[in-house]
Amino acid sequence: MGDITRRGLLRHLRSAVGGAVLAGVGSAVLAGCSTSAGSRPAPASAAQPVVVTFFPWQGWPNFGGPNWAKFAATGLQQFESGNPGIRVRLGETKPGPAPKYTAAILAGDGPDVFSDWAMAPYLEAGLVLNLAPYLQQDNVNLDIWSPGQMRAMRIGGGVWFVPDYVHVDAMVINLSLLDTLGIPYPQPDWTHSQAQRLFEAASGVSGGQRRFGVHLDFPGSNLGTGDGDADSYVLHRFGGALMDASREKCLVGQSGAVEALRWHMQLYWDGVAGGAYNLETTPFMETGSNLLLQNLTTWSNKFKWTYFPVPVFPAGQFSFEATDFLAINAGTKHPEPAWTLLRWLAAEPEWSRYCMKILLRTPSLTSLWTEYAQVVESVAPPAKGKNIHWFTEAVAHWGIADRMFKYAHAQAINAINSELALAFSRKQGVSESMRAAAAQVNALESTSTTFQGAQRAAARAFRSTGPAVAVVQPGL
Repeated sequence: MGDITRRGLLRHLRSAVGGAVLAGVGSAVLAGCSTSAGSRPAPASAAQPVVVTFFPWQGWPNFGGPNWAKFAATGLQQFESGNPGIRVRLGETKPGPAPKYTAAILAGDGPDVFSDWAMAPYLEAGLVLNLAPYLQQDNVNLDIWSPGQMRAMRIGGGVWFVPDYVHVDAMVINLSLLDTLGIPYPQPDWTHSQAQRLFEAASGVSGGQRRFGVHLDFPGSNLGTGDGDADSYVLHRFGGALMDASREKCLVGQSGAVEALRWHMQLYWDGVAGGAYNLETTPFMETGSNLLLQNLTTWSNKFKWTYFPVPVFPAGQFSFEATDFLAINAGTKHPEPAWTLLRWLAAEPEWSRYCMKILLRTPSLTSLWTEYAQVVESVAPPAKGKNIHWFTEAVAHWGIADRMFKYAHAQAINAINSELALAFSRKQGVSESMRAAAAQVNALESTSTTFQGAQRAAARAFRSTGPAVAVVQPGL
C-alpha cells in the first residue's frame, strides 16, 4: 500500500473498510463458498515439513493492533491444517515506503511469498516469479479477480502478481445538506454534466465559511504515487489513458486525457471542489458547511447520507481502484509450496473471509463482495441500508489500473506529475503540459531497455539462497 501512515491509511479508510477494525467482528461466522481456483493435493507430509516464509500486508500492524501476528497466525492455521507438508513462517511486516523487499531478496534474505504495493521495481529487477504456469496448471480463472487489476498484472506475456485485496471508490452524498439547500437528490445513472451542475449549486459560503460542492479523490496536481496509477482512472472517463497496451507509449497528451484533466481541474479552479481527501472530512460533512460529496468512507450518524455511484462520464463509469499485490520471490527454494500458499491466500476464499472478519478488509475475489457488504452492515450499524452495493458494482465494472510503464516507470511518473503541476497552477495550458509530458516519457521508454537489462543481470547474480528473515512470534 506504500506509505501506510499517509496515502495507504487514507485509502484504507476511504474504502468500504471504514473505521471499524477488530471490535465486534471476531464472532462473525461466514458461510463457505467455492471459487474457480479448484483444489490440488498439498505436497506430501514429511517428518520435516517445508517452511515457507510469508511477509503479509502492511496493514496488519495498523489495523490488527499489537497482537496482529497472533491474529494472522491463527488465520494461517487453516492453511497448514489443509496442507500438512507445509509450515508458514510469518515474517515481520511494518509500514514503510514501497518497495520494501528488493534489497532483502537480492541479499538472499527475502520472503518466499510477500505483499507490497509498487510492482515496477520487482518486475524491472526480475525479482518475482511468473505465476502464469501455475495458474494454468491449476486452471485458475483470472476472472475471479478484478478485471482492472488483472489488466495491470498481466505484463509481457506473464502474470507476475495477483491482488491481495481491492479498494474502489463510491461516493458519499450528504443528503441533509441537499435537503437544507433544496436541491433534488440525483439519480444513480446521473451524468458528469448533471453532477457538475449539482456540485456548483451546492458550493458557496455559509456562515463565513467556504462550502465545497464536491471533495474529489483526484487532487488535480498529480496522477498518483507508488506505481503512479492511483489517479489515472480519471483519464479513462473521457476516453483517455495513461499508457497504451504495450506500456511503452504515454498517452496523456491525447485529447481524451487532456479533456478529462481539464474538467477535473476546472472544479478546483472555480472553487467548487475542495482539497484532496483527508481524515478531517467527516466533521466537515457533519456540520454541512464544507462538504457535499467525497470519496472517504464515513460512519457518521449525525446527518443523513448514503453511498452513491460515481457519475457516468462520456466514456463510462470509472473509479479509483488499487490493491497491494501478492507475489513469489523468484529466488525461492520452494516454488511449489510457495505457490500453494499464494493460491490459498488469493484464489481461495478462506483467507479473504478471515481478513473480512478480523479487519473488515476488502476481499480480492469479486465473488465475495456481496458477502463483504453483509459483514460490514452487520458490524457497523450506521452503514446498514446505505447502498454499499455500489462498491460491489465498482469492483466488477468500473476499475481501471494503468499500473506500470514498461521500463523507466518512476522517471515517467515524475515527468508527468511535474508537467501536471504546471498545468494545475495555470502556469501552462493543460494540453501544452500534457504533450510535453508525453514526449518526455516516450523518450525515456525508448532509451531505457539497457537499464532494465542491467537490473535483471544484477538480480540473477544475487539470487536468494533461501529465506533468512526475522520471525515474528505470534504469541501474546
